[in-house]
Amino acid sequence: MQNRYVGDVGDFGKYALLRYIAQTGLRLGVNWYLAPDENHNADGKHITYLSKSNYKELDSELYDVLNEILKKGTRNVTSIENSNLIPDNTIFYNAILDVSNEADHIKRRTQRATWHQTALSCLYDSDVIFLDPDNGLEVQSVSLTGQKGNKYIGLDELKDYYKSGKSIIFYNHRERKPEEEYLNKFRALKKDAVYKNSTWMGLKFVRGTIRDYIFVLQPQHAEMIKLQLEKILNSSWSQHFFKLEV
Repeated sequence: MQNRYVGDVGDFGKYALLRYIAQTGLRLGVNWYLAPDENHNADGKHITYLSKSNYKELDSELYDVLNEILKKGTRNVTSIENSNLIPDNTIFYNAILDVSNEADHIKRRTQRATWHQTALSCLYDSDVIFLDPDNGLEVQSVSLTGQKGNKYIGLDELKDYYKSGKSIIFYNHRERKPEEEYLNKFRALKKDAVYKNSTWMGLKFVRGTIRDYIFVLQPQHAEMIKLQLEKILNSSWSQHFFKLEV
């Protein structure tokens, strides 16, 4: 996540999803995987939806809050944290993940590990944790301590959240592969012993660019969250969200 993305159409879908999940009564935790803003592309500029009334009809409160943030020029995660778009008891972890200024590889690994352990501690009292990296789950071609590593969730980081008893929702940028081939990446992870008895689900949000949300659910949370996803898919949001067979 970068602050410059706040309020774009992807953000609109993301908070709509979290607002549905919050209706379960489960306590949310958010790790923004916050990275410094970049300026080499136009990402975050998908805000024309705010001039279209059909979006306001989906969730007027969410629409109005994001519209006000853009008008004020306060596009940052702190504005979201203070907005009450999601319940007051939500726990946020907003420490910036950036080890690029450290030349020593070992020290970069230590810095990332410290950032991760602090996140686990901060979010400990939550039930469902949303992870919001720029790109998604770790890929072989990118080192987690390299220049672009802060755009990814480490596979071991994901496991740590699940082992601590948390259900997880994470954002994953759609890879340029056929959908079935792309989803096989997550299906393979389900076989890991760590995720025994877990339930995996997925939604894609198709406005702007495709944005995927992968759910790794603890047994005690699965039915409640599954019900909320069904509500989304049977609501006016069904034009924007679609089920993924993970």
